[in-house]
Amino acid sequence: MTQQIHFYSSLAPPNIFRQLLVCGAIALITIGIHQTLKWRERNTLDTPVVITKRYRLRAEDMQLARTAWTYFQKNRQSTGFVSSAADFPAITMWDVGSQLAGMVAARELGLLSPHEFDTWMQQVLKSLNELPLYRGELPNKVYDAKNLIPINYGKLGKPQEIGFSALDLARLARWLDIIAKKYPQHTAASRSVIARWKVQRLVSPQKQLMGTDASTGKETWNHEGRLGYEQYAAYALKTIGVVASTSLDSKAEAKFVNVMGTLIPVDKRTTYRNHVTSEPYILDGLETGFQALPADYAARLLQVQLRRYQATNLLTAWSEDNLDREPWFVYNCIFVDGQPWKTVDMSGKEFPDARGSSLKAAVGWHMLFRTRYTEKLYKGMRWLGDPERGAFAGFYEQTQEPNRALTLNTNGIILQSLLYNYVGKPLIVWADEN
Repeated sequence: MTQQIHFYSSLAPPNIFRQLLVCGAIALITIGIHQTLKWRERNTLDTPVVITKRYRLRAEDMQLARTAWTYFQKNRQSTGFVSSAADFPAITMWDVGSQLAGMVAARELGLLSPHEFDTWMQQVLKSLNELPLYRGELPNKVYDAKNLIPINYGKLGKPQEIGFSALDLARLARWLDIIAKKYPQHTAASRSVIARWKVQRLVSPQKQLMGTDASTGKETWNHEGRLGYEQYAAYALKTIGVVASTSLDSKAEAKFVNVMGTLIPVDKRTTYRNHVTSEPYILDGLETGFQALPADYAARLLQVQLRRYQATNLLTAWSEDNLDREPWFVYNCIFVDGQPWKTVDMSGKEFPDARGSSLKAAVGWHMLFRTRYTEKLYKGMRWLGDPERGAFAGFYEQTQEPNRALTLNTNGIILQSLLYNYVGKPLIVWADEN
């Protein structure tokens, strides 16, 4: 007994010894839990879940919404259209779809009164019904937003019909359908826009989506879209009777490649550059609850961006974006041309100095998933904007400077994303409930 007492006394009193043992055990357990959580964050997929409850938007959310809405107010033209890029009055049909999305969000979030919404929407639908169609068939790819003249990209003042885009028209068709269902006062005008279109030109006998290019004066009829945008567009065009069953199939041309330990979906076809970016997956989630594309595909693309952040400490929310400097537009590709993490222009030329993350992608991912990583994205990027002009496109990785490009698509998707959480369900479900 004496020896036992002497043994303890040479170290610490018995009660202190027990406390040390307990503290050590707790520390080991805590380290184990921490490592387990780190392992789970690295190795498990975030599973997209359609939000079934309304989120009360916080002050910072509404500030972002107001900033995004400012873009619409500053760039509205007399035709009712909002310019695709700040101070450049051109418009594409994709961007008109983003405009309609932003207007609906502004009305529901209280940024635009019902009366002002109705007046403005009537003006937009009137302009859409008066657009001179490419060869009398479908809307041209680009118009002068001030006078509705068809033009080429970036060439205001020179009338030119350059063809139509199935992908662009799909986004417009989706939002015309939402408006027709949600706001009965605009149903007839929304439906009449589509009634003018020769929609059979949008699909091939092989049931693939088709667009045309006539910029050289001679028309070519081309298959449009690859994995991501192709399914998003084909599903939207179902609302106007276009059945592109081949383009709807998200698995027929998909393969999986290993990027940073995550198997991500890419298009296995090599006849067209396939830019793997966030945007079509985000839009499909917001609008349909992942009816066009598997939710698992979206989860994998978000997960690999988390892993890049863990490896580099760079917030990663990659998508295509306008730039505030040359080359003015790039695809920040999670995967393209057989390689991950490349930034390319429309010709495929690399621009590593233009590499950066997209604000609209950061907001969209967070509204859909609400993981710890998407919260980091959202909190780290939501300040990128000017309250007097609109939300910026994002930031450049190399310099950590804002990409101050101001576009309709960025601001429209931000508003659409906030609306998704505000109503608590996919937006086509919300519209159908009216």
